[in-house]
Amino acid sequence: MRGSALDAFLISQIYAWLLVFTRIGTAFSIMPTMAEPFISTRIRLLLALMISVVVAPYVRQYLPPMPKSGLGMAMLIGQEVLIGIFIGTLARLLMSALETAGMIIAIQSSLANAFVFNPAMASQGSLPGALMGMVGVLLLFAADLHHMLILAAVDSYTLFEAGAPLPLGDFAKTIVEMVSRSFLLGVQLSAPFLVTGLLFALALGLIARLMPQIQVFFIFMSAQVGIGLFLFGLTLSAMMLYWLQGFEATMINLLNPN
Repeated sequence: MRGSALDAFLISQIYAWLLVFTRIGTAFSIMPTMAEPFISTRIRLLLALMISVVVAPYVRQYLPPMPKSGLGMAMLIGQEVLIGIFIGTLARLLMSALETAGMIIAIQSSLANAFVFNPAMASQGSLPGALMGMVGVLLLFAADLHHMLILAAVDSYTLFEAGAPLPLGDFAKTIVEMVSRSFLLGVQLSAPFLVTGLLFALALGLIARLMPQIQVFFIFMSAQVGIGLFLFGLTLSAMMLYWLQGFEATMINLLNPN
């Protein structure tokens, strides 16, 4: 009897750890600060496993009974994976606002053809976007917002109970709203460059009309690059602080929708 009771206890514990690790590990594989390319995959897995072991007793009340069939277990794990992907994607979309702003800045500064690897997005991107992405990750760690991301993954059990039907409609609506919010935030960050670029293009157009023999594109390109770099250095700190405030406010609204 003792052996069977011990076996049942161990199986229930392993089941809880596995289910929690599925959601948290999937979220950690996507969300910023946890899924950066410079962090070893082994480190990410160990961190997700340790957090899963710690929070499993806390979220155990939200876990359904262990399914009696393999198909039910597979469906339950699939639901947890989808929830983890959803949570990680929301935070990653806010990071994409920096890439949007960086590309707009590069276009307005005649740097759109200069590409470099962006560690924050794990892909090729513009020079300003790569710098802003690295600074963004640094600010998330400096402001301890990575703790809020971990809390979002843990508190998701109060919003999405394991085994309950997934609100796919709400998932799609939230993703669309987050994409819209991210693009709007990127445009707001790059607003000074849009205004400066518009005025610069207007000035070049007037010069070209007044003196058609001057090749304004070749003469003033270096001036456009210089003005863009000067304005970028002047506004970088303000842009990153504004993005950090928007990131924090958006995540707080998601964690506390009421």
